[in-house]
Amino acid sequence: MIHESAYIHPTAVIYDGVVIEENVYVGAYCIIGSPAEWKGKEDNVGKVIIKKGARLTGLVTVDSGTHQNTTIGENCYLMKHSHVGHDAIIQDGVTISCGAKIGGHSIIHQNTNIGLNAVIHQKVVVPEGCMIGASAFVGKKSELNSFHKYAGVPVKDLGWNR
Repeated sequence: MIHESAYIHPTAVIYDGVVIEENVYVGAYCIIGSPAEWKGKEDNVGKVIIKKGARLTGLVTVDSGTHQNTTIGENCYLMKHSHVGHDAIIQDGVTISCGAKIGGHSIIHQNTNIGLNAVIHQKVVVPEGCMIGASAFVGKKSELNSFHKYAGVPVKDLGWNR
């Protein structure tokens, strides 16, 4: 289901079961709703939902869910070469910069900014209003607080994100 106001570039690949709401932009060579890459069950029970106003610039990949829907929230901005893994939930107003990777089953809370080439390990929760710096790694043992800045490998808290 693709809303009539959505723009889908002719080179984008949209799999069955993807829901794209109004005023969404899907740029060149995006792949949305492809089966998850994992060793678990073969069937994907979830789909991908892209909520209104989201913008996926180009070469963005979003895998379909295995246990739940993979969701891109309202007014999110996913830049070139970014990836969102299966079952991830990206809440409203999130920016995912070029080359950033979000692992499966992760939750990125609203108004968070994921920097260039940053990696969020699977099953990680990034709280609201965080800034994850360029090339940072957020692992399962990372302790994150809302409205803080993080950088490094592994990430270290740099203080308030004002």
